[in-house]
Amino acid sequence: MQLLEKHILKDYAASFVFCITLLIVVGIIGDILSFIENIFKYGISLGSIFAFYFYLAPFAFVNMMPFACLLAAVYVFNTLSKHQEITAVIASGINLWKLIKPVLAVTFIFCIITFIVNDRVVPYTFEKANTIRREELEAHRAEDTNERGIRDLAVYSRGGQMMFAKYFYPGKNSLENVIIQRQDEDNDVVEKINAREIKWIKKGKTEGVWEGEDVIVFSINPKGGFMGDPEVFKKKIMDIPETPEELGKVQSDPRFMSYRQLRDYIDVMHTGSEETLRRLEVDLNYKLAFPFMALVTILIGVPFSIETGRANALIGMAKGITAGVAYLPVVAISLALGKAGVLSPELSSWSVAVAFSLAGAHFINLKS
Repeated sequence: MQLLEKHILKDYAASFVFCITLLIVVGIIGDILSFIENIFKYGISLGSIFAFYFYLAPFAFVNMMPFACLLAAVYVFNTLSKHQEITAVIASGINLWKLIKPVLAVTFIFCIITFIVNDRVVPYTFEKANTIRREELEAHRAEDTNERGIRDLAVYSRGGQMMFAKYFYPGKNSLENVIIQRQDEDNDVVEKINAREIKWIKKGKTEGVWEGEDVIVFSINPKGGFMGDPEVFKKKIMDIPETPEELGKVQSDPRFMSYRQLRDYIDVMHTGSEETLRRLEVDLNYKLAFPFMALVTILIGVPFSIETGRANALIGMAKGITAGVAYLPVVAISLALGKAGVLSPELSSWSVAVAFSLAGAHFINLKS
């Protein structure tokens, strides 16, 4: 590796460390300021605050990684162009790709690390952070509103049924104000069940059953209307295959599931609605595409940041950052089209990344 390449790589690494640290710290400070009044009002301990942000750090790292890489790369190449070093290098016969290659190689490694952290670390740590937020940082809200636990639990259960509970209390293993809709093989609703409360009754150390109280069962005809008189039960054993522990995991946001967890969830959901499965398929494919956002933003941002002379330096920085950040709304639109069924899950997740990468490569060739 030539001296100039080593110099660029060293500057890029140092700038990346500075940017990722700055972005995470600023994010944490901004989040703390949003509830600093409650910290003093309710006496939230520093230990709880530290633990929360410790577990939240991997999630912040994954989401700030593309921006840190973009800012670091744009800064390095903008600085070189400001002092006309890139012009001199290109004039000497060295292609711009040769300067960018080590940055892209290191960024590719960052992308792999991002995928691993997002897939293996974030699901566990984000769940821990949410638990601390719910039980310690926001416990006063539950006391003020008498709303302990998870609100508006929606689960596509195994066996072709959808369950909605107004409240789910993991500590008590109970659900309140429950509505269950059972579907047939054609995804038509054939039965609707209302229950005031459903409790988990243990039978042994790991086994148990769900018992409903004040249960009403309605049969649904093919036209969607009620068929016959409803059945009323004071108490009834409910056919819910998930345990309380599984309910909390099933409810998880797909963004915070690992690739394997989401894939298994889709397998469980194979009897669910086509729209829901399509949205999950898009999320699954985007889990593979998302870590490479840093690589894409560098490819498109760096050529725009190269402006010769000190007078144009700020303009180059602005153009490079804008070009890289422009990737976000475009990919958001593409994902929305995928979830709407306009594009396939694979195409909606990868097409924008490929298009921006090719455009970036084209602009790099023009600058060479």
